[in-house]
Amino acid sequence: MIDREFHLADHDLYLATFKLAAQIPKGMVSTYGAIARALGDIAASRAVGQILAADMERPFPVPCHRVIYSDGRTGWYMGKGEGAEKKQGLLRSEGVQVVDGRVHDLDRALFTQFSGEPLLATMADSQREIAALVDQEGDALGFQRIAGLDVSYRGDEAFAAMVVVDRRGKVLEERSARCPVRFPYVPGYLGFREMRPYSRVIGEPREDTLYLIDGHGKAHPRRAGIACQFGVVHGVASAGVAKTILTGAMRGSSLLLEGEEVGRLVRTPGGRAYLVSVGHRASLGSVCRLVSSLPSDPLTMAHRLASAERRAGA
Repeated sequence: MIDREFHLADHDLYLATFKLAAQIPKGMVSTYGAIARALGDIAASRAVGQILAADMERPFPVPCHRVIYSDGRTGWYMGKGEGAEKKQGLLRSEGVQVVDGRVHDLDRALFTQFSGEPLLATMADSQREIAALVDQEGDALGFQRIAGLDVSYRGDEAFAAMVVVDRRGKVLEERSARCPVRFPYVPGYLGFREMRPYSRVIGEPREDTLYLIDGHGKAHPRRAGIACQFGVVHGVASAGVAKTILTGAMRGSSLLLEGEEVGRLVRTPGGRAYLVSVGHRASLGSVCRLVSSLPSDPLTMAHRLASAERRAGA
């Protein structure tokens, strides 16, 4: 039984990162990678850097200047290309030796004994649970309502959009919603960034609708991308329709991951190329046939609507 509330929760990766960075003692340093590992996945290293560089009010003092690169370079302070000398001065004032822009004797000065919940590791475990529940059967061509879902962002605010069409391409419904998101993009964890915006825009999930989501399904390191997560959590048919590869390798038009076909390259009647993968309750072949035959593209329409809502909300 999946924890539905966990998948729909307003997870705050900013706060989790701040709590870890605040543990670095005076006179010591840590790295973006070390904090990412404490969060549960080294893949979050770039996101950690973005979070600590963000120009925003912290809920408590956070010694961002004590977080450096793994090779000892001190890097910037409060934004790329800015504050390098200030950061080095702060470190020296606390007793850290900095020579030519690098922390001297890094092994001695390095702090890695963080305490706290590894949020990303917990999320990865929940994705594996989702993967075990994915139903790869079902005929996508049997649905008369096809919904395209997309999200546009302005800073930490998400603008989600849904456009529903019928098999003839006629628009049946358009919806939009906005909400704050405190979870920057981390490769492999898009579902926890976008589940709330998507869930807010769809209203009551409909079993007579196939949801096409701008993201991956089984074409994911843990076989549980946003399309799988969305479909299983809401108990609806879904599919991932992405523009780029997250993992695996192409062989012809098939995307293979550890020898398994997890996605397929498909072109719409309008010529747009998508990487389609299973989400839930619809087979890969039937979704590919559907996407390649729809006379209008609900994903493109949803993208335009989300972008328009973002601009209108500026």
